[in-house]
Amino acid sequence: MRLTRFVAVVLGSLLPLGSALAFDHGKLDALLKAHVSGGKVDYEAVRAKEPELDAYLASVGSASGTQPTGFYINAYNAIVLDALIDSGSALPAKVTDLAGFFDKTKHRVAGKELTLNELEGMVRTSTKDARVHFAFNCGARSCPSLRASAWPEDAAALDSALTAATTSFFNGSGLKIDDAKKELQVTRLMEWYADDFKANTGTIEAFLTRSVTDTTKAAALKAAIANGYKVTFQFYNWEPNRK
Repeated sequence: MRLTRFVAVVLGSLLPLGSALAFDHGKLDALLKAHVSGGKVDYEAVRAKEPELDAYLASVGSASGTQPTGFYINAYNAIVLDALIDSGSALPAKVTDLAGFFDKTKHRVAGKELTLNELEGMVRTSTKDARVHFAFNCGARSCPSLRASAWPEDAAALDSALTAATTSFFNGSGLKIDDAKKELQVTRLMEWYADDFKANTGTIEAFLTRSVTDTTKAAALKAAIANGYKVTFQFYNWEPNRK
């Protein structure tokens, strides 16, 4: 089943978190457009705009009711940006050097106190769509690229954006085909969240087949699968995704 058919099936899964009025993501959108390119962040420039980011996060915290999926993705990415610029005069050597970054520190999101892991888990549970892994950005170099604009709240627009992010990732560095080793070297996200990917397509290989749209790479992937290449997982670089 090709990606274009799959997204029509899962479009409805993007709706359960979508009962509230549209939220204004303008402050975040402007910051991302100005200071993110190629998935890399100018953190010094973001630090200079900290009042705008703080104002955005304050509005995220005070929002009420169930929000659309795009709202929660934007909240996650904004929290990561804020945490990194608040970590000290210099960025940490690795994102994981920040104690409790993912699983201890609570953040107020639409009236709830949530860790980053809890926020991500809420979206994963609600959507049951593994493509959301390519929307969340944890601030590390091996994370899928940070989008240089806010994610849309509209379900159809979000669906298209998730497809674009997923295909871009696997057409690029998210999948490396090593003919010498007979390996499909994939992002470690597919190891950590294997159940999410397998729930969508049955196997990791099937998810890759659905997601790779580059003609040359798709043909190489098909041949590699036919020849029994083993799925292995890439090293995950936790250094900050700074410019």
